[in-house]
Amino acid sequence: MKMKCLERDFVMEGLRKSLILIMVFMMFMTVPAMADIPYTNRTTLHSGYDAERSLTEEQIFGLLNAAFSMPTGGNQRALEFFVVTDRETLSEMKGGNPFSQALDTAPCVIVITADTGSAFYEELLEMDAGIAAGAILLQAADFELSTCVLSIAPQQERIHSVRSALGMDENLLPVLMIAVGYPDTDMVSGASVSNWNEDRVRWSR
Repeated sequence: MKMKCLERDFVMEGLRKSLILIMVFMMFMTVPAMADIPYTNRTTLHSGYDAERSLTEEQIFGLLNAAFSMPTGGNQRALEFFVVTDRETLSEMKGGNPFSQALDTAPCVIVITADTGSAFYEELLEMDAGIAAGAILLQAADFELSTCVLSIAPQQERIHSVRSALGMDENLLPVLMIAVGYPDTDMVSGASVSNWNEDRVRWSR
């Protein structure tokens, strides 16, 4: 009888260990290998756009539609977008922004503004603008366009320059602007997609 109990315990222990091994194997199978991670072909271009190569109307509407399709805090839908293609206006918008070289040659700049007068949750407006900007960047990549995101708020000098150049009402807060266009033939667009860092990922199972 004692022998049978020992045999049963041995079998149960073997099954237990086998189940643990299977569970560990399945857990690691669900973590994607680096080589299998899909990546975007998004590219950042800080300067050197082909100023003579304009975006098509379909491309601009596609970028805006991507932004409008994104969620907003409490579904407040309080963002407004300014599409700027005039070189003189773009030059005026550079005030107070020492890192805005992209505006010198980009054929199109989309300014994302938050309507503080109609917002339900003003504290979420910058989050909304960031989500919309991300959608524009990814859609631009699908169009094989390069982009550069430039901050405006909360720097007051930048806010004033953009508001003044575009004749904005005081209730509109310009948060971000995105330069969009094709790289000049002599320029190489800096890829911004190879930043995978496994140490920055935490798995909770």
